[in-house]
Amino acid sequence: MECILVFDIGTTSLKTVIFDCHGKELGSVSRRYPTSYPGAGMAEQQPEDFWNAAVDGVRDLTARDVLEGKRLEVIGLTGHMNGCLLVDSEGIPVYPELIHADSRSTDQCRRLLEVIPHREIYRRTGNRVDEHLSLPKLLWIRDHQEDAYNRTAWFLNSKDYLRFKLTGILGESDYSDASLTGALDITAKRWDRELITEVGLSPDIFPSLVKSTDITGTLSREAALILGLPEGVPVSGGGGDAACSTRGAGVTTSRQAYGSIGSSAWISTLAEHPVYDEQMRMQNFYDIDGEHCNICGTVQNAGAAVDWVLGLFYPGEGRSNDEYRAIEDSLRRIPPGSKGVLFLPYLMGERTPHWDAAARGAFVGLSLLHSRETMVRAVYEGVAFALRDIMDVYQDLSMDLDSFTLLGGGVRSEVWRSIISTVVGIPMALHRIPTHAASLGAALGAGVGAGIWSSLDEAASLPLTGEVIEPDREQQADYDRIHLIYRDLYGHLKPAFESLAQVRAAGEQTKRSS
Repeated sequence: MECILVFDIGTTSLKTVIFDCHGKELGSVSRRYPTSYPGAGMAEQQPEDFWNAAVDGVRDLTARDVLEGKRLEVIGLTGHMNGCLLVDSEGIPVYPELIHADSRSTDQCRRLLEVIPHREIYRRTGNRVDEHLSLPKLLWIRDHQEDAYNRTAWFLNSKDYLRFKLTGILGESDYSDASLTGALDITAKRWDRELITEVGLSPDIFPSLVKSTDITGTLSREAALILGLPEGVPVSGGGGDAACSTRGAGVTTSRQAYGSIGSSAWISTLAEHPVYDEQMRMQNFYDIDGEHCNICGTVQNAGAAVDWVLGLFYPGEGRSNDEYRAIEDSLRRIPPGSKGVLFLPYLMGERTPHWDAAARGAFVGLSLLHSRETMVRAVYEGVAFALRDIMDVYQDLSMDLDSFTLLGGGVRSEVWRSIISTVVGIPMALHRIPTHAASLGAALGAGVGAGIWSSLDEAASLPLTGEVIEPDREQQADYDRIHLIYRDLYGHLKPAFESLAQVRAAGEQTKRSS
């Protein structure tokens, strides 16, 4: 039997997944690694952890005989985007990777906009300047870690590093990851050397670009010995997780969309070219075909907010299925609107539509009568309202969606996925492997590169969805009304967010001085 091996670098763990050539999962293993939060707005990971998790994952699958009797045709790669991973000429990281959640580069964003007007950068790159993009993070390392920057030979994203460990090839990335760095000329499909030099960086550290489906390397002898796999297996260019998820969700047209509910959440669809928004709310980044564009809106904190609130109010609970069901049952008894409590899920800033790194989470409407169940449900609803904000932007851009697939670890919760469908107001089809859609998209891309499928459209035509979640039409009117209140809260609280950011900055300065 032919099979495809995929490594999927996530925010909390790396998944190693085996698929057959019909897109069926044959086996998977997940290996967790830590994220360091050394200061306000900072989020770092050690790239070596990705490789160690990949090695451990393959060895686990081998020990369980998942690969027994199968011919490995190709290796696919995907990983979290918006990162900044710098390595020297030997591929050794010179600094921890600043991952997508990192928002320390506020000063660098401000200074960048003093050099080039915001709308000009948006026109050239398809994305607004924001702390979560790679370019400002790279500027922060240059400004604050001069030695690391001076030792840098290549600027990469997470899956590019893993591809180097597999093939020995350095200095390559793909169009999907490149287009979410803030440094790619999205129309010309090349690095914007003028922008890069204007902000004082060296264009020489930016990698050459390939399509995600391209096979430009093979498994090296060294990596093959470590993994216990055959030398010479083709390795695809791979793509960013959001881009791979689009194809893994079966999206092939601009009337289809998917929503991914993980640590962060996003909604994305495909278009033939970038879609420019006068208010610069949406992101544009390339599909794994290197031709179409994803039009995407992102909620910075989704599953991360739910994990946070469950950890606060249910420490040690919810780990068994019975405990989790008991929590879910208690949430079902709370009416829409959580008895007058609203939650803004901006725990580490927010992206679409506000793009505000200073924004923070807030419960509004609390009283002595409210319970932990009320507050947990308010968090579920707050993330759903944030997703509704994204859907409203699609409407503003005259992008009408008639098909929606829901995926990600968050769909484990029947309560949450029902709330999301009702708040957004459309039926949602559950992905049949909701936590592995990015892995599946990477497998489809790799399979196209290896000749298993003739095109991504053919690959994505596989049956990928199952149960359809219908909105609760009785509750929908209530949620429409409550969302109007939610939508106004950000504007009222923005001055407080800005003042509190100054308080945090002063606290960080005091900590560094002591």
